[in-house]
Amino acid sequence: MDNQLRALNSSFIKNWPLLREGQVIGQYEIRPISLNDRTGVLDLFEHLSTKSRYFRYAHAMSTLPEALLNEIIHANKEGDFALVAIVMNSDDTQTLAGIARFIQDSNGLEAEFSLSVSDDHHHEGIGSHLMRAILDCARLNGLAGIYGHINKKNEDMLFLMRHLGYTLRTSEDDYQFYIARHSTTGG
Repeated sequence: MDNQLRALNSSFIKNWPLLREGQVIGQYEIRPISLNDRTGVLDLFEHLSTKSRYFRYAHAMSTLPEALLNEIIHANKEGDFALVAIVMNSDDTQTLAGIARFIQDSNGLEAEFSLSVSDDHHHEGIGSHLMRAILDCARLNGLAGIYGHINKKNEDMLFLMRHLGYTLRTSEDDYQFYIARHSTTGG
């Protein structure tokens, strides 16, 4: 069974209420990424502030390189998987508001995660649901856990990681980063 089919068994692959300041303002869907999401991924990148781009990619990028874009939209293969959050807008259009991805590491037991949420949609529950969903998909794919590198200045991401029960340890390779880690068997 491939990653996408396993992911469809996750209880997180569904529609969620879009919350702002505790009020439901719409809805969004979490689902596996597809090749049709190319334009949405580019639009998401354009809706990341310089600061968000720096925190996500560990350096300032003005454009999303074509090779990285292709890696992202082709992420549904063995050991490399991505989910997107699609906001249903009031004018019947859709906006790709977030991406969570894991890439299996060389030992095959864990995977490194990444998360991007449009600055327009911070603090609406999207990042939390995407991270719970990608953790569940890692579990469904037989991985023991996921981990990611978080800049120590990225307060929003650190808050999210603590809220979701990730452990944070200073990276031995770069003291400006934490390694956030979560077991697929933990709560």
